[in-house]
Amino acid sequence: MVKKYLPAQILLHWLVLGFVALQYLLHEPISESFEKRLEGAEGATSGLVALHIFGGTLILVLMMVRLLLRLSNELPAYPKENAPLQKLLSQIVHWSFYGLLFLLPLTGAVAWFRLSETAGDLHEALRGILLFMIALHVGAALFHQYLQKAPILQRMWWG
Repeated sequence: MVKKYLPAQILLHWLVLGFVALQYLLHEPISESFEKRLEGAEGATSGLVALHIFGGTLILVLMMVRLLLRLSNELPAYPKENAPLQKLLSQIVHWSFYGLLFLLPLTGAVAWFRLSETAGDLHEALRGILLFMIALHVGAALFHQYLQKAPILQRMWWG
């Protein structure tokens, strides 16, 4: 049984996190531009909007690679301190991340390129859910690391 994720999986994890953070920082420009486009304004784009679209596309591509690596490689064992319910919750959270990180770029693309307000609303809702999931994920990692004394953070870090 392996103790850590592969270096490629670790790199992809942190790259996706970085690009997700960038997407949150670029939310306001694309949101304003989208609203203007819905109102019929021409040329309501900017470099920041293009960067948001590029970032979403890159996240989608990186997540495809992550999914392939996840499905084709052994996962590190769960800490023995984990109760069966914790293992189940961990699996639900991780697969939810995969779902969200595929759906967000797709709904964003449909909203932007098809000028779909419905897709835009769904994209916004998923954005909030992702933020909640990130907080849950970080909280669970810190709980395992510091309260359960299970060295879980080392599984997704270099060295």
